[in-house]
Amino acid sequence: MAEEKIPVIILDVDIRATEGVIYSFGKRKIPVVALSSVRKPPAFYSRYVTHKYLSPPVSEEEQYLQFLLDLPHRGVLLYSDDASAAFVNKYAARLSEAGYLLNSPSKESFVRGFDKASLARAADEAGVPVIPTIEVQSLQDLEEAWEQLDKPIILKATRLAGGKFVLIHKKEELQAAFKKLDALIKAPGYKHMNSGLIAQEFIYYKYDEIYCCESYYTKKSKPNGFLSIHKIRPNINSDGTAGGRLFAGETIEDEVLENHTRALLDHLEWKGMAHLDWIYSKKYRQYLVCEINPRLPGFSNFLTKVDFEMAWYYYADLCGLPLPEPRFKKSLYFEALRMPGDITTGVYAIAKGYLPLKPFVASYLKLLTFKHKVCFDIYYKSDPAFTLKSWSEHFFYILKRPFRFLNR
Repeated sequence: MAEEKIPVIILDVDIRATEGVIYSFGKRKIPVVALSSVRKPPAFYSRYVTHKYLSPPVSEEEQYLQFLLDLPHRGVLLYSDDASAAFVNKYAARLSEAGYLLNSPSKESFVRGFDKASLARAADEAGVPVIPTIEVQSLQDLEEAWEQLDKPIILKATRLAGGKFVLIHKKEELQAAFKKLDALIKAPGYKHMNSGLIAQEFIYYKYDEIYCCESYYTKKSKPNGFLSIHKIRPNINSDGTAGGRLFAGETIEDEVLENHTRALLDHLEWKGMAHLDWIYSKKYRQYLVCEINPRLPGFSNFLTKVDFEMAWYYYADLCGLPLPEPRFKKSLYFEALRMPGDITTGVYAIAKGYLPLKPFVASYLKLLTFKHKVCFDIYYKSDPAFTLKSWSEHFFYILKRPFRFLNR
């Protein structure tokens, strides 16, 4: 009789970051328990999901914790986004006592890496280049930061993902910016993140001067490899600024970037998954770290398809299985099949004059060289029900909001 395998319990499977890892477990015949506070997300239709449950949202911490304690499954608990990573770290002891397997940094390391104010201090201690940063607790702090930093500056939330910041060009804009961001971090949807504020120098960079580096650190704080990714193209916001989402990317071998990543994570005595965002500054002539995300990246599908399976490393480490040694694959990634996605947002950005046409077209022409492994988001050949459900949702999105971008 075959030995029964330990299940993986994936939190918030409606989050894009979890989509690509389901196959990583399914192909190994690992039972997948999928949780979501959203009714009928595409992941619930995956052939690899063995159990699915409608959960409370992670923002309702007490209800969410009780839900997990009452869940009739135990196994590897895989967190998916910033909120669930923070939740798992906060309640790591109780969840472990209840029988869940998890790997998360110590609470001190988690805060030092996750909170952008603490991260700036830690990076400086580790000798890792970081954007000039000043912590802000009041309007007076922001006014003092304005005097100290090169202009323009940005005011940013320290624990919220998704580009939660305000760009400030004039001193007269300080009060409105502080009022807006202070209200945001105290809003019901974000209050549980306990975010603060920082002011930073606004670093000018082109859309293709953004990078990230991925790593998994074992329970013994040892890295299982690094994968550097050049963001050929991020998503582009309606004001023309670059967002944090990867729309088109390419794997690269970059010793400097990986050494910086290792130095920072080693200094923090990190454990678990780490997704680090970097920009290259021509002014400072070096990479500058932007943030550490203590979880899977949104494009985890890309990592699975190039065999840098962070979610599998996490599972194998917790279950005492051998961790495979990562091997570099020259690969391209396009989030072209979503709506909004690379093509739809790219066409909009080109029409608005935010994005040049030539590099946009050139990135797709790379496909004709046949030198890369090519990965498209949402396309899962071995999981047709999940793929069709995802496509159908984006198709109906187009039908419902055909002029969304044109009317901005």
